[in-house]
Amino acid sequence: MIAPKGLIFDLDGTLADTKLDFPRICEEAGVAPGTPLLEYCESLEDKVRANKIYQIIERHEVEGAYRSNWIDGAENMLHSLVGLRIPLAIVTRNMRAAVSITIERLNIPIDLIITREDCLPKPHPEGLLKVAEQWQITPKELAYVGDYKFDLMAAKNAGMRAILLSTKRNAEFHTLADWVIDDFSELSSIYSN
Repeated sequence: MIAPKGLIFDLDGTLADTKLDFPRICEEAGVAPGTPLLEYCESLEDKVRANKIYQIIERHEVEGAYRSNWIDGAENMLHSLVGLRIPLAIVTRNMRAAVSITIERLNIPIDLIITREDCLPKPHPEGLLKVAEQWQITPKELAYVGDYKFDLMAAKNAGMRAILLSTKRNAEFHTLADWVIDDFSELSSIYSN
């Protein structure tokens, strides 16, 4: 794989493990497991119910941020890429307050961060395209790294390469990715050649 000129990362499940229990969040919200909650809330005419669900989501995100840990290999990989001066960014569906806690707790060395307050949520490509515009790099020269189908779909929608960090939970998404990595050392290695 030709090394992208810049890398954009998802946060939860990709760089940080916040141990978010999505089935539990859906249960508390009174919706079917697997429901895309942000989109569900946007579609509700009952804004009081939507606000209650947003409060549930936000509580879980903040609690998860306070207990966050690095995903194996992510910290070393990021520091390696920072040393090589590769442009790095984060685009996440999380809210800014929770993201800030995670960034500070783990001392994640990325300054350009796009949250759901800044753009339409993935799989919409808006956040990724904002990064490309700020860097003045064409989307096809960038890659987005994530662990879920929305990450891969957002990358495709933006015209970027989609890199999937493979886990026990996401084998069904392998076919959506341009490249599947099992370990972050695989990603670092393309910049050392």
